[in-house]
Amino acid sequence: MNATNRPPRGPRPIRVGQQAHPRLRVDGIDLVTRPMTLDDAQGVREMHERCSPESLRSRYFGPVPRLSDAVMRLFTDPERGTTLVTQVSGEGGIVAMTNLMDLAPGEAEVAMLVEDRWQGRGLGRVLMGCALALAPSRRVRVITASVYAANTRMLSILEGAGAEKPSMTGLILDVRLPLASSDVSAGATGGPCR
Repeated sequence: MNATNRPPRGPRPIRVGQQAHPRLRVDGIDLVTRPMTLDDAQGVREMHERCSPESLRSRYFGPVPRLSDAVMRLFTDPERGTTLVTQVSGEGGIVAMTNLMDLAPGEAEVAMLVEDRWQGRGLGRVLMGCALALAPSRRVRVITASVYAANTRMLSILEGAGAEKPSMTGLILDVRLPLASSDVSAGATGGPCR
């Protein structure tokens, strides 16, 4: 609380307790999703190396940026947004990364990268639920995403989450997902991450 006994404005840190580490099972394998820390940098780099050029192009729209220490600090800077990593329980290998990065007050961009062998198993929908669950803690009212028009999986995930249909056509679509004011003030419910 500040001097006027009101909660501070701006993003609130997410809880890193047991509830912030949702567990899920995909094809009989237990996974855990949690906030990324700088200790995850090498695991994130290794996951990127295992991804196909097509998966990387769908995420970054061109050559993969050098995953420098500065990029890792950006991914883990709570003032800029939140990055979640999803890893195999026990073994610890990171298989997905979900970014919810602030663009402007009340607006954040979602992006995710799922390792190829984990694609098509429903993990993307769960991770979108995780991003939606984080939005209220960051005071986000609108989530946006830039998506290749040919990336039907990501477009389906966004549509399933309630995104507006993009009105323009082209190679890259800008998708908007307005959140209900009750979602922003009270948080979303349902799903393993919400």
